[in-house]
Order: sequence, then C-alpha cells, then structure tokens
Amino acid sequence: MSAAKRTYSSPLRDEAARRTRTTIRNAAATLFERSGYVSTTVKQIAAEAGVAVRTVFTAFPEGKAQLFREALDAAVTGDAADADLGAPGSPQSRSPRASGAAAAVIDQVVGYGAAMLERAGGLLITSIESSGADPDMLRFAEDDARATAENARTLAEGLHRSGWLRTDVTVDHAADVLYTLSSPQVHALLRRDCGWDVDRYRTWLADTLRTTLLR
Repeated sequence: MSAAKRTYSSPLRDEAARRTRTTIRNAAATLFERSGYVSTTVKQIAAEAGVAVRTVFTAFPEGKAQLFREALDAAVTGDAADADLGAPGSPQSRSPRASGAAAAVIDQVVGYGAAMLERAGGLLITSIESSGADPDMLRFAEDDARATAENARTLAEGLHRSGWLRTDVTVDHAADVLYTLSSPQVHALLRRDCGWDVDRYRTWLADTLRTTLLR
C-alpha cells in the first residue's frame, strides 16, 4: 500500500504568495483608478505588477471582478497606518468652532468617513463611472450607495433621538443631506477637481453638517 502524500506548507512560500497577491491587487487598483475598470485588462495588470498573466489568474481565478472587489475591500478597511488620518478628536479632524456632544459626533463621523474616502474614494468613483458599461461595476456602485444611505439614515435617526437636530429638520431631510455631502462624488469634486487638501475638505464638511443639521 502506498504511503499517503504529505501536504507541505512553507511559511516563506506562503508569505511570498501573499506578497504577490498584494502586489497584483495594488497594481490593479492603480490601473482601475487611472484608466477605468472597463479599459483595464488583466495583461496590463500583470505588466504593472511585474508578473505573468498566468500568475494573476492563479492568484485571482475570477479575474478583474475579484481583483476590484478585493482592492476595494482592502481600501475601505485600511490598516493601522491610516489611524491618524481623520482620527476623531485629533486637531486635523476637529472643526475650529465645534463644541458639545453633537458636534463631537459629527466630527467623529466626518473623520472616519474622510479617512475611508482618502483610501477608497478613487475606486468608488471608478465603480460609479463604469457602472453604465459593466454589470459588476453597477453592482458595486449600487451596493455602496445603499450602504451609504443606510449609514446616513442611522446617523440621522440617532441625532433625532438625542434631540440634536434643528426643529425644522426632519430625519428624512437629515439623512438626505448626510448621504449627499458625505458621498464619494462630493469628495472627488472637492479633493480632485477643486484641489482642496484633506484638512480643508474635512473642516468644510464638519462645519456644513453642523450648521445645516444641528440645533
């Protein structure tokens, strides 16, 4: 009777495979943001990453859709290195005129939201701009819009329950304002098209939300 084959796992090989996946994913993210999803090919991603096309499909068997999904997930999640960007209560995220618990909540939401958009805004805009030409991008864009709307609604309801909304502002109105002003589209217009730096964007957003919504 033949001996059963042993499975062999090398930590060095596993780490090399992980690094290769990360390199490919980052190359894909760069090209998606630069050239758009539809125009970017797996061959271009392989060249950008410095690997063979076969290596890309070995690491990401589902191709571009899987690459985009994992690149977006990684950007949205971020890592410890991003913790200082927009951290609640930091001098960069705290609006100069902000005071009180309600303003602190707005500052916290803006801080975390701005940090996420700095990492993932480019890919989110890619999905929006490509949604008319690709069903995967349409799904990503719709999923993000739905999640953003749900988060805006949850925050608006919380501000209402705490008695912090202006008397002339309904929950629906507050949710619409939060959804619109915190969107990747507004972030892209101000940061990319208008050339604002992140501190100016963050301060403007916190000030505008506080003035528009809070008592």
